[in-house]
Amino acid sequence: MAKRNRPTTYDAGNGRKVTVPENDEQDLFDAVREQLSPHAVAAIASCLQINRTNNPQVDQQVRWFHDQLCQLVGGYEQQSRLAEELGL
Repeated sequence: MAKRNRPTTYDAGNGRKVTVPENDEQDLFDAVREQLSPHAVAAIASCLQINRTNNPQVDQQVRWFHDQLCQLVGGYEQQSRLAEELGL
């Protein structure tokens, strides 16, 4: 009998667990493109860029996400220009 893969669960606090479905990265970025304007993506990327945690692995993952969002809006210069238009 084949072993069944179970979805990863995470502690959501107060003893609650949440399940995060395994999705393709492309699905995530397609959803971002469909739901958020380029200005909103640029604003989120700006917020991610200025924050740090006490966990280097988390910082690395956040930096990766920031970089991906910048690419969605046309690169770092375009992200910077959009953020500047928003006063960030």
